[in-house]
Amino acid sequence: MVIADYIIEHVAEETGITKKLIKSKYRHQEIVDAKQTVVFALTYLGFTQKFIGNQLKYRDHSTVNHLINKRFFNSHENRLRATQAVKSYLDMALVENARLRQDIEAKISEEG
Repeated sequence: MVIADYIIEHVAEETGITKKLIKSKYRHQEIVDAKQTVVFALTYLGFTQKFIGNQLKYRDHSTVNHLINKRFFNSHENRLRATQAVKSYLDMALVENARLRQDIEAKISEEG
């Protein structure tokens, strides 16, 4: 699973907003909050505004820039949700990497 897809799915589960709505053009406050959470999380992970815009189906990066810099009513809560999404992804990635490492080590020991 691609990192962005994992983050979007996690935010969708946490907020109750579907992935389809997160990637839609709707601008209801709850949907904007979910989008802002995704933007914060992907920004924390080092993705460019252009990449994030592509993932959310924006025409360009300017909407992503707006979501990062504009103070919405729930911006603080959205940042906390984004941090939780990133932590969730990193925890999952560590477990997956450990599993892959064991598989590789097992194959090497079988061959050796």
